[in-house]
Amino acid sequence: MTLKKLSQHLLLATAFSLGAAHAANAASFVDEFDGGELAGHWEVLNEDQDSYVVEDGNLLALATGGASLSKGTASNIFRLKTPLPKGNWVATMKFRMPYQTGREAPFLGLYGDKDNFFAAYANAWSYYEKVRGARLFSNSTKEIKGKAIYFSNVIWGGAGGKAFTADDAPNPFILRVTKTGRNYSAAVQINEGGEPSWKEFQSVTLLREPGSLAFGILQQEKVAGETPMFVDWIRIDPAN
Repeated sequence: MTLKKLSQHLLLATAFSLGAAHAANAASFVDEFDGGELAGHWEVLNEDQDSYVVEDGNLLALATGGASLSKGTASNIFRLKTPLPKGNWVATMKFRMPYQTGREAPFLGLYGDKDNFFAAYANAWSYYEKVRGARLFSNSTKEIKGKAIYFSNVIWGGAGGKAFTADDAPNPFILRVTKTGRNYSAAVQINEGGEPSWKEFQSVTLLREPGSLAFGILQQEKVAGETPMFVDWIRIDPAN
C-alpha cells in the first residue's frame, strides 16, 4: 500500500470513528421551542391555551390558583408523544423563573395519569405571611396506582426561612431525570453565586415506566399572584 493510500485509509477510519462517537453522544430528542407554535410531538393535558405560548425561543407557561398532579387539577401538562429511548437515558429541562409567590412547583418526570407518575420538582415554599420564596426545595414523588412515595430536601435559602426577592432566585435552573436500569434519580442545577451546582435527589425504583416524559408548572396552593416559567429547552440524551 502506498503512503498516499495509507493516509486516505487513516483519514477515512478517523472520520468514521468521529462520526460514530458523535452518533453515540447525539441527543435522542431536543426541543428548543423555536418558531411560534408548540411542536406536534407534544400533547397538552388539561389544556388552557390562554396560559402558554411559544415565542422567542422559549415556552412561556403560567400557573395560578393552586393545583396538584395527584389530584388531576394541574393545567397544561406537556407530555411527549415520541417514545422514550430504549436503555438508559438522561432527560433535562432548562428554565428560568422568578419564584415570586412562594408556591411555585416546576416539574419534570414521567406522567401517565394522576394515579401513576414520577415527578421531580424544584419548588418554593414560604413559611411566614408575606414572606415570598423563603426556601427552595428539591422534591420527588413516585405515585403508582394512587400510592405515593415522597422525598424532600432544602436546596437553597436556609433553615431560617429568610425572605429573598424574585431577582435573588438562582436562575437559570436545569431539572434532570436519569434512568439507569430500573432506577430513576433526579437532580436540579442552580446558579448559586454565579457558580452552577447540582443538588441530587433520592432515587426511586420503577418496575415499569408510568408514562411518557412530561413537564409543566403549577402552584401548590392558591395564592395571590401568578407564576411564569420560561423553558429554554428539553433534551433526552443516551446514558451509560
